[in-house]
Amino acid sequence: MHSRQQDQTAKFTGYRSLDLANKIYQVKALRLIENLPIKRSDLSILELASADDSFLKLVCQKTNGKGVGLDITKGDDLEKPFQIKSGSVDLVLALEIIEHLFDTDQFLSEIYRVLKKGGFLILSTPNLASLTNRFRLLFGAYPQYLEYSKEGAGHLHLYTPTVLTSQLRAAGFKTIRLTSPNFLCPLITKPWFPKPLRLFCMFLGDLLPTLGSHPIIVATKPT
Repeated sequence: MHSRQQDQTAKFTGYRSLDLANKIYQVKALRLIENLPIKRSDLSILELASADDSFLKLVCQKTNGKGVGLDITKGDDLEKPFQIKSGSVDLVLALEIIEHLFDTDQFLSEIYRVLKKGGFLILSTPNLASLTNRFRLLFGAYPQYLEYSKEGAGHLHLYTPTVLTSQLRAAGFKTIRLTSPNFLCPLITKPWFPKPLRLFCMFLGDLLPTLGSHPIIVATKPT
């Protein structure tokens, strides 16, 4: 019988991480990275669930940084200690991964450990309390992004922004920004979707992050 880790490894082998046309959260993450108050020389970046490292390579290009990617397809178990030196990383990217893990406290503890004091974490995950899910539950439908079969992407649980910021605070982080990729625009990634409307939906994600599709949090390890 295959283990869950084997199932997930098979599912994501060959998965390409970079897709700015369809993954609006990556577009938002890049904007957040560009505005971080961090030095641009010798920037150390760690991406968790980096797949083929294609998004990580783009981030390194834009920041002149150096990056390392950990991923299940490389044999990395993100619920165990990372093979990364303590206090050695300036920026950790954890986009769309925490919902796949059983031991999220261990995961956040390891991120805290490897970050330098004053270092940053950018984390995203689906929003259980999105406006879409509120309507779905109101009418008795199952929440979007929460799965109940092995055919899905492997999501074990979903967060609300409030619960996520609370868990980050308990792990020692200070949240400095909460946003969302977009607000109530399910067709935003379609090629024919008007660009002005796309930008407006992304703006609404900044304005109404607790109702958006995915919370994106910028947190720091206090000095």
